[in-house]
Amino acid sequence: MHRVRQQPIPQFALYGESSLKQQPGLVHIEDIADRSREHDWLIKPHRHTRLFQILLLIKGKLQVQLDESSQELQGNWAVSIPPGCVHSFQFPADTQGIVLSAEASLFSLQTQQFQSLTALLTNPHTVNFEEQDVLFAQVQTYLALIRQELKQAYIGQEAMLSWLLATLLMSLWRQLQYTDTQMHSNPKSSQTFQHFRQLLEAHYRDQWEVQTYADALHTSVSSLNRLCQEKAGSSVKGLLQERLLLEAKRRLIYTQESLERIADSLGFKDPAYFSRFFKKLAGLPPSDYRKAKYLEMGTSE
Repeated sequence: MHRVRQQPIPQFALYGESSLKQQPGLVHIEDIADRSREHDWLIKPHRHTRLFQILLLIKGKLQVQLDESSQELQGNWAVSIPPGCVHSFQFPADTQGIVLSAEASLFSLQTQQFQSLTALLTNPHTVNFEEQDVLFAQVQTYLALIRQELKQAYIGQEAMLSWLLATLLMSLWRQLQYTDTQMHSNPKSSQTFQHFRQLLEAHYRDQWEVQTYADALHTSVSSLNRLCQEKAGSSVKGLLQERLLLEAKRRLIYTQESLERIADSLGFKDPAYFSRFFKKLAGLPPSDYRKAKYLEMGTSE
């Protein structure tokens, strides 16, 4: 008889390390090969508590998992990974690219000044570039400047790193906007939807009503629903439920928290209500989902 062993997902400063190597301003940069080669080009599912990461794929191929979403990327891509996002990578041997890791708090000033950047820091994104894109060249330049800055302990280094990180993040955001504009002709609606996603990330645990989101965005419920259908193919309520379900799945798979604790942390009145919600959306009770995922991940003995 097999017994399920509850094994939480690893939480690393950097993959395979319990603490971040000493770097000014808690910034680290390395080539993809530096860490992946020693792990046979497979970085297994893990997450970071405080680190925000950007992976730049240069003329390569990558199988990436971001929470429960899996994508195969080929060509020139950037992948942004916010703190708490479970992620894994599988590369062909000798893949070329760069991985930047930075303490998320370093971006607080930039997001205060330009709040649209919050979308990159709260949700994972895959950003596609053409090889000759000006913004792709900018991203590579900023990463090279950050790498150079870390080689010497110059005066004002932390401030310089913060500025370089801000320009890097802005370039990624601009590319996302460009891609979105190509797909949708109304930039104002894109901004409103980004603001909605920011509010959703900040308040999904509070279980705001749809009307509360609409009021915060100075729009009507019907307009907000049309916008969400256009941008995400779902109603506002559907997106709220998806976000709660995603967090519940994260907690069930990657922590040993009890159902009672998970339910409480996600704003449910009681565990029974949480279980009904989860079963309705996931197709099975949360306890069964946890057991099935442990067996699927090979954490049985």
